[in-house]
Amino acid sequence: MEALTDTDPAQVGAHALLARLGAGALGQVYLARSPGGRLVAVQVVGSRTTGDPEALARFKREAEAVRAVRSAHTADLVDASLAAPPFWLATEYAAGPTLARAVAGRGPLPAPTCRRLLAALAEGLAALHAYGVVHRDFTPECVVLAGQGPLITGFGFARDAGAPGSAAPEVRAGAGPAADVFALGALLAYAATGRPPFGAGGGPLDVAGVEPGLAELVAACTQEDPARRPALAEVVERCAGEGALADDPVYAGLGALGDAVPRHAVRAQGPAPAGAYGYPPPAGYAPAAPSAPSAPGPPRRRRGRAGAWAAAGLALAALGAVAVWGIPAGGGGAAADAAAGSQPAARPSAGRSPADQPGLIRQTAPNADAWDPVRGECRGPEVEERPLSGLQGVITPAERDPEGELQPGRVRIAFRLKEAVPGAPAYHLAVVVKPPHEVDAQGRPTGVSENRQLGFAALARDVHEGDATQWKSVVYPDDFSMEMEGRRVPAPAPAQDPGGWTVVFRHAVSDTEHKSVWCRGFDVGAQKG
Repeated sequence: MEALTDTDPAQVGAHALLARLGAGALGQVYLARSPGGRLVAVQVVGSRTTGDPEALARFKREAEAVRAVRSAHTADLVDASLAAPPFWLATEYAAGPTLARAVAGRGPLPAPTCRRLLAALAEGLAALHAYGVVHRDFTPECVVLAGQGPLITGFGFARDAGAPGSAAPEVRAGAGPAADVFALGALLAYAATGRPPFGAGGGPLDVAGVEPGLAELVAACTQEDPARRPALAEVVERCAGEGALADDPVYAGLGALGDAVPRHAVRAQGPAPAGAYGYPPPAGYAPAAPSAPSAPGPPRRRRGRAGAWAAAGLALAALGAVAVWGIPAGGGGAAADAAAGSQPAARPSAGRSPADQPGLIRQTAPNADAWDPVRGECRGPEVEERPLSGLQGVITPAERDPEGELQPGRVRIAFRLKEAVPGAPAYHLAVVVKPPHEVDAQGRPTGVSENRQLGFAALARDVHEGDATQWKSVVYPDDFSMEMEGRRVPAPAPAQDPGGWTVVFRHAVSDTEHKSVWCRGFDVGAQKG
């Protein structure tokens, strides 16, 4: 990723340009941000292609192919201009390094990772072929190692001749689906060895040192006779026993090699989106100084196995594994006191219609809360409102669950009041969990490391409901989702985005009126980006 130059436009269509991603087969590729805040990759056709009727016709055909293909392993088309120059199209941006960059930075991949990668890419190529699209230029530069799995790029702009050193023998005479199988085998030979698949001078396939079973499969894919190469479904079947690539620890660590997305994105010249992150900030919005972390207190739980929970929770709290925090009334500091007055803005639910009751809260302003796992505190503005007196919270990752009830990859977040308050008005709390990076409309990490999205929320609940001293808990990601682009996006697993995950309790009066009262978080491995 490179900085924009003085000759680059400030925006293309409605998309504000952020950086250069590189030069494609037909022109320059930019990282850009849509008016709604979505990161996109914009390919702008160069003047040479615009003046070449045959190349321009190919661009339009390939753009229609990008529009048609829908696969978990390809980037979706977001926008395009095909009627008049300048010609361009925008696809969703896939955060992560290319396979070429990953191997150059970390060396050859182990055989289990290679098999998982081979299965995922074979599945992606099969989806292309189902739409009648042959890639013809499938190289390590065309594979982006995104957090949720590899994405195939460049199939809309394949060069006729194929890539040197990886193209099938028949590709110049007209490539069919089997040519992509050949390129897939060559690509995996490179991933497994870190060397050109056929040597510097185009010799025999180089799989020296590769695990025999994998070497045999790669050799089968690169047979000279297209008819002798395995079908992609067979490739997937032969690799299926290794499990999901997204759970592979080696693959997960490669994400750190990707480029960081520019945080303060938009060029000063030319028109730009209304909000730097796609959300117009409210009048007078300004982040405040960070607040001090809450002090831990003794855990108590009154939901089944209460004695076992108390004993195990106290021991774990002493080790720093699980702790119950007393959320201090007035802990928001002077700014929160001034905003909220002497009491939190709890409102009775009586007389209000069900439509007015808070459910799944939505974002109305940029959210700068961010958990710093190194310092063990939240960074960002102070909490916006004083919480109820005696409010307590606890965050329990599965590996630290004293009762062993949570499945791997789950986090239980609970709250309660230390003492019940008979006749108190309704006070709805919404738990919000925010990953380290912003997500797209499919819930996938985009690589934007200054996450200003609200995060994934659980349905708001009244703390006084039932016995206020009993824990009310939700489980991430099962109970969480986010409203985005008019639809509900399910929450991703924490393993998809290693780093510091932020947990915020928000007092909700309605779906669009809510204020933060407490912020903590949990850590998921080594942070990326």
